[in-house]
Amino acid sequence: MHAIFFAAAPLAFLVAAPVSASNRGHSAQEDPAVGPTQFSARQIHAYAAALLDIQKMRQSLSAQAAKLAPEQAAILKNKAQSEMIAIVERHGLDLPGFNAITTEVERQRRLRHEVRQLMMEQLLST
Repeated sequence: MHAIFFAAAPLAFLVAAPVSASNRGHSAQEDPAVGPTQFSARQIHAYAAALLDIQKMRQSLSAQAAKLAPEQAAILKNKAQSEMIAIVERHGLDLPGFNAITTEVERQRRLRHEVRQLMMEQLLST
């Protein structure tokens, strides 16, 4: 199954690890404040919208999973993974593109701020 990066906190926009484990350390070559982005404005908007939808879905499922037996929670987790993939695709992105943007959001402070701002604007407009 494909791994998908997803956000863990509702408004703070803390990008969490992918579904599969990953090293969150920063390399010496990274400069999180600067750096060119290879993504279009449309892709960044789609990413922010998808991330917001994923957060909403995860919050809803989190409460449900807490009430389930471990076996049922595992089934729910698999369904959630499929739903996250569907959300990403519904917003016109593919998983590699979504994950690539997530990687850059983790590296680039400016991009992280832009995505956070787009998410807040969308949240306030609903």
